[in-house]
Amino acid sequence: MSLPQIFTRVRLLPPNSDLSKLHSKAVNHKYEDVNGVACESFQEAEDIYRKSVIMQTACDGSRDLRQEERPAQSDSLVIEPVKVDDIVMYYIEKMKTKELDIIKKRNAVIMKRDNRFVTFLSQSGKSLHAQFAREQFITLYQKIATGLQTRTYYYSPGINVLCQAEFPELVITHKDERRVQLIGNFISLERFETFLNGNTQRYSQYQTPNNTKVYETPSKQNVEQQKSIDQAKDEACPICLEPLKTSECTVLPKCKHRFCKDCLKRAFQLKPTCPICGEIYGSLTGTQPKEGSMTVSRDSSFLPGYAKYGTIVISYHIPSGRQGEEHPNPGMPYQGASRIAYLPDSTEGKKVLKLLQRAFNQRLTFTIGRSSTTGQNNVVTWNDIHHKTSRDGGPTCYGYADPDYLKRVQDELKAKGIY
Repeated sequence: MSLPQIFTRVRLLPPNSDLSKLHSKAVNHKYEDVNGVACESFQEAEDIYRKSVIMQTACDGSRDLRQEERPAQSDSLVIEPVKVDDIVMYYIEKMKTKELDIIKKRNAVIMKRDNRFVTFLSQSGKSLHAQFAREQFITLYQKIATGLQTRTYYYSPGINVLCQAEFPELVITHKDERRVQLIGNFISLERFETFLNGNTQRYSQYQTPNNTKVYETPSKQNVEQQKSIDQAKDEACPICLEPLKTSECTVLPKCKHRFCKDCLKRAFQLKPTCPICGEIYGSLTGTQPKEGSMTVSRDSSFLPGYAKYGTIVISYHIPSGRQGEEHPNPGMPYQGASRIAYLPDSTEGKKVLKLLQRAFNQRLTFTIGRSSTTGQNNVVTWNDIHHKTSRDGGPTCYGYADPDYLKRVQDELKAKGIY
């Protein structure tokens, strides 16, 4: 028998200052001396207790940053800006204007880029639209950034003409007075390199050496892969455009795309993803602190929009510690965090839970950086996998009902190779 079935009504005595912040029409309040009394069902009292606890600093020095990063519910809610890389954002602005326009028109928002941050302003004044635009932008940004590379060449006016005529999918930026950077996916850059190598007398002035490391690719081929190799005899490698040879061909097991072995090794130097479709091979590892826990519990209450199901309660705890080499300020202390998230205990909710567990194990759920709402640096923050940190209140309060949330979070996880 669960606790909610044993205790039908519970009394809490939070300080009056906290009780005023936790005011709810569903809970009976009265004041006794310096403390307030909240008297209601176990589940409602438990929610008040959780919200009260996360306002306090934990004994080990960590703080639940959920309240710091979640503004109060309001139509004028300020949406957290997205930190972007200059190169990736420059490429998106040049090559993905159609996708950006769709996000802006679909959600009726204005997107502004200020230094390394993109902000979202709702034209209707409703923050819900800006929040949806932010999540859709993050999915697009992650998809583009996953396969993007840059290569440096000596500058000559002819290189601009060459790219415009033969390689319009590449973007050129000036690195300094003597060099330019080409931005694009691996296949486009390899084709450009192959073109230069095949016309060394004419284009040798552009070339600069590139140091690459070899990434080990799968060496065993199953029956279906062998069939794909046999089919590749008359095909050209998408990277170098040379005819594929059976003895030198590698077929990726999931997407079945075929490449020269050497070309694929070079492609995997950045990330283990297919150069054509972006399918991820292997596991991506994030920069979430290694110490931490993710615990799961369930209760019988339902979330708005999921009346037939109970609730999955996820509790994260990342203790404070010192940053490692993969973090922004190695050796410096960082402030930990404790957070709570909710999922419906439905078939799709259980699927999302398993994906979130994989993301946590691969250190992708959190990262260390600066809180864009408090300005505090060296703290644990979410890593662009959106969680519902309230049971209700709708999307503007990071709660339910939100019928598209489970689909959106799966898209965000897929962009990180979790699906």
